[in-house]
Amino acid sequence: MANIEINTTQNVKIEYQLAGVGHRFLAFLIDFIILFVLIILISFNSDETSIVYYLVVTIIIFVVVFYTLASELIGNGQTIGKLAMGIKVVKLNGDEMAFYDYFTRWSMRLIDIYFSSGTIAMLLITSNKNGQRTGDIIAGTTVIKKKNNYGFQLYDIQNLNKKKKEDYTFEYPNAYQLNEKDVILIKNLLYRYKKFNNQAHHNALINLSSKVSETLNIDTIPNNKINFLNKIVSEYIILTR
Repeated sequence: MANIEINTTQNVKIEYQLAGVGHRFLAFLIDFIILFVLIILISFNSDETSIVYYLVVTIIIFVVVFYTLASELIGNGQTIGKLAMGIKVVKLNGDEMAFYDYFTRWSMRLIDIYFSSGTIAMLLITSNKNGQRTGDIIAGTTVIKKKNNYGFQLYDIQNLNKKKKEDYTFEYPNAYQLNEKDVILIKNLLYRYKKFNNQAHHNALINLSSKVSETLNIDTIPNNKINFLNKIVSEYIILTR
């Protein structure tokens, strides 16, 4: 599936992989199974002649209709199914999701998914460069895989946290003075340099190395700028996590 760049609130571009039809369908299927189980549990042993029965029916209808909207609101863009598949809804412009955005996506499910048996959603997601169905297009949203190419991945932190501060010899103990936005910018550039090894990114690598060394009062910058910046990122994580 294609990638997409989204600006963070700090105006840092982060590249994510768009969630494909398969991941989105599996998330939908998981949510459907959860709803089915809830309906069975709620309606279990209900007496059709009692007032309780009609109350149960009302609750079932409410749960079925509003499950996706409520769970995405509570889960910050993730239903249980999306959480299980590691995907989430985000704004294309990097803004925080608002109720209107969730409501717009949810209201268009009738056309995108239910009335067309998912055909419209599938066709739009596969043909749209941003992987959007109708609800996404109107709301300015899309669905991404949560893991990105620049931020701190779980395996980064887990591996580095195995190194205890007291047992680790730091080359750049002032790395903690950077903030997360700075370090994400470093990872961003390192990824781009690896992907697009051209003169422009080479110059950016040199300039960023100089800026980092100036900020951290490092007298000598190693010749290998990539190893230098990777070391800064690693020691920042150890010092701040």
